Amino acid sequence: MTNPRLLALSGFPNERVRVIKDGPLFLGRDPSNQVEVRDPAVSRKHCSVSEISSGVFEIADLESQNGTFVNGTSVSRKTLQHGDRIRIGSSEFVFFTGPDDDALLSSCPDGQWTGPDLRAEWRTLSLDPSGLPADASGVGRMARDLNALFKIANVINSSCDTQALQRQLLELICEVIPAAQAAIVLHPGPHEEASPPCIWNRKGITPHEMLIRKELVQRATWERCAVFTSDSPDTTVTEYVLCVPLVAVEKILGVIYLSSPYPSPPFGEDHAYFLSSVSRIAAVTLENLSKLDSLRTENQRLRAEVKADSNFIGDTRPMQRVTEFIARVAKGDSTVLIRGESGTGKELVARAIHANSLRPDKPFVAINCAAIPETLLESELFGHEKGAFTGAVGTKKGKFEGAEDGTLFLDEIGEMSPLLQAKLLRVLQQREFERLGGNRLLPFNARVIAATNKNLEQAIKAAEFRQDLYYRLNVVSVTLPPLREHREDIPLLALHFANKCAAKCKHGFTGIAAEARALLMQYSWPGNVRELENAIEHAIVMGLTDEILPEDLPNAVLEEQSSGLDAARYHNTLNQTKKQLVLTALDETSGNHVEAARLLGIHPKYLHRLIRNLNLKSDVKRLA
Repeated sequence: MTNPRLLALSGFPNERVRVIKDGPLFLGRDPSNQVEVRDPAVSRKHCSVSEISSGVFEIADLESQNGTFVNGTSVSRKTLQHGDRIRIGSSEFVFFTGPDDDALLSSCPDGQWTGPDLRAEWRTLSLDPSGLPADASGVGRMARDLNALFKIANVINSSCDTQALQRQLLELICEVIPAAQAAIVLHPGPHEEASPPCIWNRKGITPHEMLIRKELVQRATWERCAVFTSDSPDTTVTEYVLCVPLVAVEKILGVIYLSSPYPSPPFGEDHAYFLSSVSRIAAVTLENLSKLDSLRTENQRLRAEVKADSNFIGDTRPMQRVTEFIARVAKGDSTVLIRGESGTGKELVARAIHANSLRPDKPFVAINCAAIPETLLESELFGHEKGAFTGAVGTKKGKFEGAEDGTLFLDEIGEMSPLLQAKLLRVLQQREFERLGGNRLLPFNARVIAATNKNLEQAIKAAEFRQDLYYRLNVVSVTLPPLREHREDIPLLALHFANKCAAKCKHGFTGIAAEARALLMQYSWPGNVRELENAIEHAIVMGLTDEILPEDLPNAVLEEQSSGLDAARYHNTLNQTKKQLVLTALDETSGNHVEAARLLGIHPKYLHRLIRNLNLKSDVKRLA
């Protein structure tokens, strides 16, 4: 004959034993429940236990705030078996149907069940501090734990190194908990390799390895609760383990793992509660330090990329003169004016000057004077105070203020309005400025580098640019050569851009065909290096093979061929031959592109591209 009932093991239930009969048994914080649990972590109507058929009972979660757990697993509905452990909040119950379990439970002085059905090598403990037993610690133990927590808080607030923080945490934890050795095991991210755990032992010897049981680590992580081993008459205990998860704001970072060899005293619930408090304090700090390390790594990677991009490619004399100029002016603070056609790399020179200066770690702030409307440019440069104009809902720092002690790069300075030219002149002379709507002078300590593709001398004559500002900017200047004046650098530049684009697009690249190189050398490049980079990217993206062919280049490069060069005559002949082959194949296949491509031994997409590049659309229509 079954005798279904719930036996309270720990927590705050109003009854120790509750028989389940005459309808569902409700558990919750509200006094109207048959089992009232005075725990803030328990909902008013938390769960119910009811008989769904003869001798079969089911527990149902009533949409509680913190969930209902059966044997450590969160459930919404579950059929109960004899000996199942139920946890709501910090209160734990056991479901019994046998007739003699009450006597076994009553023999346990602290109400902890020790019968054969529940005795196991490991057990779990809720980490909710509200569930701490009233008699778990005395005044001396509480003072010791608080002192340790204060020490840990001081260490956390003063440490910026993840490894050092982990080791100090383990040392302070083991001042309270009698563990022989301890470890912090951090879980790797989705794209990270697992790092070795930080290990500490009481002997003071630097340990190289430690036995860490993965099943206990996984259980602590999955259930977000403390897991610790205890004595068991059915198993041979070789060591005692206490494992607590590191629950941070966004995720579970890992676990704190303590162990002691048998016959040391086993870990108790007071140890688990103390370690859970430490883990919650430490987890947030470890998460923040991990993010800080990631930001440092990303910052170093970006700086390396900027430094790599600031290295000029080219061995010709014009490019050597530019490199020598950068080396001379970089270490000083003089204002620099960079002149040259659009696309020659004026911003690249400015970044190279900053990277090789005495302030490479300071900000590099770039602003395009031609890209921002005149009405907004003043606010972008000087910033504004709250209420300075309609829409100024708060104080905003401008580029001058954001540059701090770094470098301010003013691109297309020749497009700046006369009013702003006068204000910029004052900033360069007085080395101070005011925000829009403000009356407080702010210092300006950044180095100024300006760039333009405009003839400033002609602009001065046309009263479009201030002569005094020109003299203030033109302290030292350099004119970058257009690409057509150092054609010998085109192959090196093309290979550099091709490798860079192929890596970014994850596209194979084996080289540039001789015919394509000849076309690149013949083209006039009105857009200079920027146009060359775009042409190479076009060829990489549109190419069907790993080699850049003439057909892969933009139409502008293909169409412009100097008739006086032998290479041009060669390409004209080659193009005429390609036209004849394509038209013949289409004629033989009655205009069927797929069959024509098969006949020519090329891909149908490549055939369409040939028709487009060779201007054969009208001929193809005629054949059709």
